Amino acid sequence: MKQKRRWLPFVLFLLLFQALPAAAESKPSGDRVDALIKAMPLEAKAGQVLVGFFRGDSVTPSLRSMIGRIRPGGMVLYSSTGNIVNPDQVTRLTRSLQEAAASADAVPLFIAVDQEGGRVNRLTRGVTVFPGNMALGATADPELAAKAAGVTARELRTLGITVNFAPVADVLLNPANPVIGTRSFGSDPGLVARMACAMVAPAAAEGVLCVAKHFPGHGNTSVDSHYGLPVDDSPLEVLEKFHLAPFGALVKAGVPALMTAHVSVPELDQRNPFPATLLPKTYAVLREKLGFRGLIVTDSLGMKALDRYWSIEETAVLALQAGADLLLLGADPGHDPEELESIHRALVSAVLTDRIQRSRLDEAVRRILKAKEALNILDDPGPRPERLGELGSPENLALAETIARRALTVAWNRFERFPAAEGEKPKILLWPLEKADQASALLGTAPGLKPLFVSLSLRPEDIDGILGGIEGEEPVYVWAGDLGNFPSWKDLAQRLENRAVLLATGSPIGLSLCPKAGAAVAVYSEVPVSLKALGDFLRAPWPPTGRLPLAVPGL
Repeated sequence: MKQKRRWLPFVLFLLLFQALPAAAESKPSGDRVDALIKAMPLEAKAGQVLVGFFRGDSVTPSLRSMIGRIRPGGMVLYSSTGNIVNPDQVTRLTRSLQEAAASADAVPLFIAVDQEGGRVNRLTRGVTVFPGNMALGATADPELAAKAAGVTARELRTLGITVNFAPVADVLLNPANPVIGTRSFGSDPGLVARMACAMVAPAAAEGVLCVAKHFPGHGNTSVDSHYGLPVDDSPLEVLEKFHLAPFGALVKAGVPALMTAHVSVPELDQRNPFPATLLPKTYAVLREKLGFRGLIVTDSLGMKALDRYWSIEETAVLALQAGADLLLLGADPGHDPEELESIHRALVSAVLTDRIQRSRLDEAVRRILKAKEALNILDDPGPRPERLGELGSPENLALAETIARRALTVAWNRFERFPAAEGEKPKILLWPLEKADQASALLGTAPGLKPLFVSLSLRPEDIDGILGGIEGEEPVYVWAGDLGNFPSWKDLAQRLENRAVLLATGSPIGLSLCPKAGAAVAVYSEVPVSLKALGDFLRAPWPPTGRLPLAVPGL
């Protein structure tokens, strides 16, 4: 008899949830969410604050069973875990994930990805891939940012993906930053704010939750939080002027969700060295100082910034205690999808032992359900297969190409004219062997280039041999994706001196290492449209309109 009573609240919750969509028009939003929360058992609430990952391109029986047991708030997709193959497969996958939740009478899932553009794109086949934030920053055109966000969101929603962990709103102040780089719009907080804010409304209009990141800022760090704990020692006035300013603007623009950074910021709380994700003061600044009322999502809890100091279960408890609403377990090295179950048990135990107040859990669940309701996920979470033909359309591709061309920036040119890669004699292009496949987009539009593919790791004698084979005075086009991270390529470019035409397909910061180069051009990205624009320009240079969106030493 006791066992039947124990399940009764959950049975009532299922019946209520199934009846709610039909009553949505007559029942006010707040009432609907409150009724859902009231009917949910503790275990369902603890699941609702979790987003997990899985391996493979389909819903296996074990994954279906896990979704039934935990009833998570969402799942995140990665190409690295085999979740993403092509649009048709992703559409089947997202439908199957929602069917698994429905068969367990659970709340429909958030399905999330990181589709930032540029260097971070989980989907690359059959969709529109944009040049990314720094390229947009170089255009300084918020309207282009808005259009790119709208297209990206519409394509994601077509596939059944309802959350995009973007845009990056970090202000890039540290040139040695190993994790942000071209993911940032630039080093001017006003520019970052304008571009990021422009992306909010278009995403919402397409039914996708945009999650701006990484609060309170990851742009002034020298450690990648995937591998260690970064520390930002910026004084309070710098934090407020540079790092917090874009997030304050985003709050005013109505951003629905923000992601925290695993960065230690002593000025936030000098008595507590915890990373921002686990620091109550982080959430106090967001809620009380900036007035944010939306959803707060953690960056992945398995990243080394946290993982080196706490178990993943303890990290989850601390994050929820501190004020996070949605806890992300991503595909971090050394972590398995099954850990979501131990995290779930830890949260339930923490509530039962009063480490986490039930009111704190309810508050988080309420924000999650309100976000789902606002995007119509509670009633219509599935993909839009009738729109698959729109993906990567000529119109969308034209927009991406426009952004790439508008972003192209000539950092300097000491030639009488910018040297065009055309004429009877082919021009030498030095390009990394490891990136030979990507060069096809460049070579396809600049047939006057003769590629010489060499390793990213060059010995001094290798450089001697390369230079010995390209004697003369003709300009030599040199890949300069991230010269600061590849010392031998920096040496190669330096030895070419004024013959070098540097091609910055990553952060332009490294251009300052080769001040004697004859010219330098930046496209900020190695996605196909960016390399195509670069090839077009090298073949027939035009007056460039892009401007460096960050401070480059010496320029």
